[in-house]
Amino acid sequence: MPNCTAMPNQSRPSLSTISLLLALVLLVAGLAVPAGADPHDDDGNPCTDDVDTASVHSVEVEGVPATGVVAFPDTDPSALVVFAHGYGHTSASWVDHARRTADQLGAAAVAMDYRGTEDVDGTVRGWWVAEGAADLIAAARDLEARCGGFDTIVLFGVSMGGNASGLAVAAQPTRNDGSTPLFDWWFNLEGATNVIETYQGARVLAPANTFAANARADIEAEMGGTFEEVPEVYAEHAVVNRVDDIAASGVKGVYMAHAAEDGLVPINQSIELDALLTEAGVPSILDVFTTRDGGEGGTTLSGYSGQDVSPLAGHATETSTTHVVMRAGLDRLAELLEEDAPLCQGRRLHAGPVTARLGC
Repeated sequence: MPNCTAMPNQSRPSLSTISLLLALVLLVAGLAVPAGADPHDDDGNPCTDDVDTASVHSVEVEGVPATGVVAFPDTDPSALVVFAHGYGHTSASWVDHARRTADQLGAAAVAMDYRGTEDVDGTVRGWWVAEGAADLIAAARDLEARCGGFDTIVLFGVSMGGNASGLAVAAQPTRNDGSTPLFDWWFNLEGATNVIETYQGARVLAPANTFAANARADIEAEMGGTFEEVPEVYAEHAVVNRVDDIAASGVKGVYMAHAAEDGLVPINQSIELDALLTEAGVPSILDVFTTRDGGEGGTTLSGYSGQDVSPLAGHATETSTTHVVMRAGLDRLAELLEEDAPLCQGRRLHAGPVTARLGC
């Protein structure tokens, strides 16, 4: 569900400052190179980079340029991670994650800005999840072609990114050979996979909250009207209604993580999706977290009272590496890429330190 409370400025980069933010972040990390240019190594591989940079990435989608950021490891990558950002965020929120993925896991990593996203009075606006899905697919295919293929491609979405990435999987894309499934694994952290519920929640809060009103308007813009006007479009955009398509996509498995007191995307959305995936025979794991396990609390249901006294974990900001949900997702990603740990069926409740591993 969209964040209906005031978010810290650092969690909501505006597009009017995205170019400057990206330039500063990339220059701190190293020299940013233009899309399509060879990075700074000498081995001739356009998908390696020995100076730990992140670069601007661009690919044409439906005749329009889609942009984002990409990072490459210093050795030939055998894996690609495609990050899908959430509401109020852009690829700028994923620069550090992309660089760490390249540096620590040896994988190429890309995050895209969904076409149509814009700056409105200093606020990032847009629920362009269908456009985002197409951009994620295009970026993965483009990098597969440039890099000579990958053994593994992981799609990793957070919050609204769960909506965009879920639609990307449901589109049943293939690799450039025309037959191999594009995405091997889908990570869906605190994902807004029932946009109908998300929209109705935002609509209830909108009269008293500008952020909720923005979310309602942005969802209506994506759908082409209110739920009453185009219910079939909302249904098509709801990932929970696309599970048969996900099952037919060839994805090997789905990893989900959600906090029990998530105040933005209710945990029932992941529970519902997990049950549907199980019924459809798609291997999945849902990790449910109660305590904060030493990390920040995030946005909790009780926080709407104005007194954030809950000891439970809430909705994470996607820039975090310490919130229990983000930490779990990043740890599971590392297990998958470094140890080839399998995904299997299960729902696990974590009431203490996060010790459970991804494997069976």
